[in-house]
Amino acid sequence: MILTQTMGRRSRNSKRRLTESTLTVTAEMGPLASGGACVGTITSASAVLEDFESASFIGKKVFVPFTAPGELVTARITDDHKSYCEGTLVSIERRSEHRVDPKCPHFGLCGGCDLQHVTLPYQREMKRLMVEGDLIKQGKISPRNGVTLLTTELPGFGYRRRMSFHLNNRGDFGLYRKSGRQIEPLSHCPIATEPINRCLSENLSDIIACGPEAETVTLEDHEGEIYLAIEIHPRAEEAAHVLVRKPAFEALCSTIKNVQVNFRHKPVFIVRSGQRSTDQEPPIGHFSQNNALANSIMLEEICRVVSTEKVTDLYAGAGNISLPLALKGHQVHAVEVDSHLVDFGRKKAALKGVTERLQFVQQTCEGWIEHGTPDPTVVLDPPRGGALEVAKRLNPSVSPHLIYISCYPPTFVRDAVELTSRGYRCESVKILDMFPQTYHAEIVAEFMAQ
Repeated sequence: MILTQTMGRRSRNSKRRLTESTLTVTAEMGPLASGGACVGTITSASAVLEDFESASFIGKKVFVPFTAPGELVTARITDDHKSYCEGTLVSIERRSEHRVDPKCPHFGLCGGCDLQHVTLPYQREMKRLMVEGDLIKQGKISPRNGVTLLTTELPGFGYRRRMSFHLNNRGDFGLYRKSGRQIEPLSHCPIATEPINRCLSENLSDIIACGPEAETVTLEDHEGEIYLAIEIHPRAEEAAHVLVRKPAFEALCSTIKNVQVNFRHKPVFIVRSGQRSTDQEPPIGHFSQNNALANSIMLEEICRVVSTEKVTDLYAGAGNISLPLALKGHQVHAVEVDSHLVDFGRKKAALKGVTERLQFVQQTCEGWIEHGTPDPTVVLDPPRGGALEVAKRLNPSVSPHLIYISCYPPTFVRDAVELTSRGYRCESVKILDMFPQTYHAEIVAEFMAQ
């Protein structure tokens, strides 16, 4: 059986896309990797490429989604890279004792979840081992107190309090599939909170009728109250005026008291508590922690380990970490670039009576660190891209205590390497399963001056 090669001689970083599912391999699956697939080792291959013998695949690494460590699987190779392959699961020859039937009928198609096929306790151990392995293999870092789970008591479903769904011109509503922009239609998501699913059940027909003007629909659960944001296609601002005159939009505003229409992520129409408004609180669609219970556990841990009077909170958002620290009595400098989050954070600080202890600065953290002086304790909670430029400017003699929060191991490991090269020691890494059923894990890491 012959495969067609779709490109000529490959450069070092190129890949070969394999046509029509003709190369299958058997692989012993190993640990979870960032991205959601487990990485295994190919033990046999069933076809020959035009310029490769089957034997050339033996021993090569292969990434296969929806597998588990210890399983023996048959996979179809879809992409052949220089040092590894990517594949799709065909069959399981030896089943993991931790494998279970997924709860959601859309699992495997919908791009939202990666790990519903394994038990929740084992998911957490897989994530812990993933982070530990990345630190050791890629960063040559072994935390002094190890890599541990912060808690094992979080629920596996019904936790996600912000969901962004997509609409297309055909009226499909749901989440994107694992690859591409094809929508997996759904009307219920088991990882979403009950108020979000109830809102979908009661309003789905009106939400769908907001298309084709609506491109993305975000539902946020704020202590049981639903906030809805509709994003207009970025090349069709005039569509917002069409949308707000639709009977379906008026119906949504009559049942959901907090609705807004965005164009390029900026609100152009806001209904708050059922009336037209120019104010927005909280700012819908801006960053906030998605798992309320996990977030509270994380905040308890941060407040427990911070001992200095003054703290700098970088990538502060609306004060998720700053506000509890200020309430505990710390003097906090909070740096955040998003003006909506800064405004909301200042309002919350005033409401809690801590404006004298909590100072917000609206600026990029990279820009602020060039000229500002960090406090003895620095908290970093950057986006997925990490905080490399900030890490390059932190000084252990000025800020001997760092707490780094991350949801993306690759950039965390990269930044941890930079921090250790600058004289910091990694004391501990604690894993918080803030996103069950997915490969994502919240990392709470402590660094101290050596």
